Amino acid sequence: MSHKNDPQRPTVEGNAKSPLERLKGSVQHYDKPFEPLDSEHWEADLLEPNTAVKPGEVTTHIAPTGTRYIRVREVPPRLQDGFVRYLTGAGCPVVENEDGPLAYEIDWIEWRQHRRPDRIAAHNSAETSVAVMRTFPTIAHEWGLSDTDMAALLEINIDSYRKWAATPLQTSLKAEQLERASNILGIYRSLTLLFPQAEDRQRWLHHLIETDNAPFNGFSPMELMNRGGLSALRSLRSYLDGQRQGGEESIIQ
Repeated sequence: MSHKNDPQRPTVEGNAKSPLERLKGSVQHYDKPFEPLDSEHWEADLLEPNTAVKPGEVTTHIAPTGTRYIRVREVPPRLQDGFVRYLTGAGCPVVENEDGPLAYEIDWIEWRQHRRPDRIAAHNSAETSVAVMRTFPTIAHEWGLSDTDMAALLEINIDSYRKWAATPLQTSLKAEQLERASNILGIYRSLTLLFPQAEDRQRWLHHLIETDNAPFNGFSPMELMNRGGLSALRSLRSYLDGQRQGGEESIIQ
């Protein structure tokens, strides 16, 4: 049977490009990965571990007493830090002749499958806190802010901010501080999309907005964030989200 006139069958020319070449040619625009957040973009849920327990990912051992356990050192390196933080406050097995930290098999499975919302929430909060202090000093530098300025925006004691910036794994943020960080991150992302050049973002943040319209009321965006607290951060984020929808021209004018 001939397929020559079959409308459901794609026509292939003799000199047609390969599917990969055609795919490459179809790409008209590529968004550069968002910097400096990269894999630290916690607000986009990148801190959630892959929940699938893969066969053979970690070997289960059985103690003479019948206890099923795993060796933490055998957990894939990319997952070790997160799993260890999840185990904080949990009981760990003690097995004769075993060297190094151990964990019950059930704890590993529950972590990978998110069966313990209470401990998962604490784990995610800790992960987010670490991500904030790895990311926000870079944002502060780009915005032309001192450590004191950024600590005030996050409502963190300056000594704690500097300590956590130097050792992010020790960071422990409260719920409101995490919400502040979330809104600041949203503001940062919007400004990055609206103003490709870092100097333009910094200029806008510190420029007096000569209007009585909300949310500025005659303040610069930075003054607004400093004076208005968490509600101002929410308002500015919402404003910038709207500007992204309406186009760059409206915010630059």
